[in-house]
Amino acid sequence: MRNSYVERVEEYLEAILDIQKEKGKTVRTSDLARKLNVKPSSVTEMLLKLSKEGYIEYQPYRGAVLTEKGRRVAERIKRYHIIFEKLFRDFLGIDKDEAHKLSCELEHHVNDEIVEKVCKIIASECGICEECEFEVKTLNDAHPGKYEVLACPLVLKSMGIEPGSKVKVVGERTVEIDGEAFEISETLAKKIVIRRISEE
Repeated sequence: MRNSYVERVEEYLEAILDIQKEKGKTVRTSDLARKLNVKPSSVTEMLLKLSKEGYIEYQPYRGAVLTEKGRRVAERIKRYHIIFEKLFRDFLGIDKDEAHKLSCELEHHVNDEIVEKVCKIIASECGICEECEFEVKTLNDAHPGKYEVLACPLVLKSMGIEPGSKVKVVGERTVEIDGEAFEISETLAKKIVIRRISEE
């Protein structure tokens, strides 16, 4: 379980990043107090700690800006938030406000390995990163060839289709595994995320 202080640090850094991007200026105590719904005195206390730890440059009565160290943490947490919100809202059909709330909670409790797994699921329709390292698609959109399965429903495991397995797409929503062909329903095919490994 994450340390509550670490979570608070990440919340502050992410909030500072948001305000800097929105207003393009030094972030004042009052700005943060409004955004985080906390007392200005609590903000001042935290800013002093963040400054001491090298996350921000802070001058009392003037405000704070992120250091490179602080920006790296803030951008990582912001990216986690956007990825999970995309998953919840666009892939799972969860209401926008609830998706935002869930993402705010999860962003502090995951690591790069977990986020990478989520990225593999949403990469085919994501558009979050300028350049995506996952050249993936769903089985619905796959042309004939050999593919590696990155993510899929557990119900397909009995067919031999699971993350890490290799399949040969031989037709529309039809895969060949160990010489046996299986036609996958459109509903399931939308949920099978694959990466091409060969044209054959």
